[in-house]
Amino acid sequence: MPKRRGPFSYEIQYVKAADKFFKDHEDVREQYEDAIKELLVGEHPEKIDVKRIKVKKNNYFRIKLDGYRVVYTLINNTIVVVNTMLAGSRGDVYKKMSGMN
Repeated sequence: MPKRRGPFSYEIQYVKAADKFFKDHEDVREQYEDAIKELLVGEHPEKIDVKRIKVKKNNYFRIKLDGYRVVYTLINNTIVVVNTMLAGSRGDVYKKMSGMN
């Protein structure tokens, strides 16, 4: 995660695959959005289980939420757009990542 430099705004966007998962798992969406908020503007971002994943030329991050993984990327450093790429169980997410650019 980039270091936080003062107040800024952020937006969470969902690609179709992630949005489809979250429609059936609203509780995980809520956990994910809370985790993103804590990472970007919270007092204790170190409490969130996040790791950087390198897939080909793109840099992705994953957040671990119970038995699920959510993969996202960040765009811009002033107004951060969190582009949510995938969400699902651990095995499903990593299988799907093999096809990502």
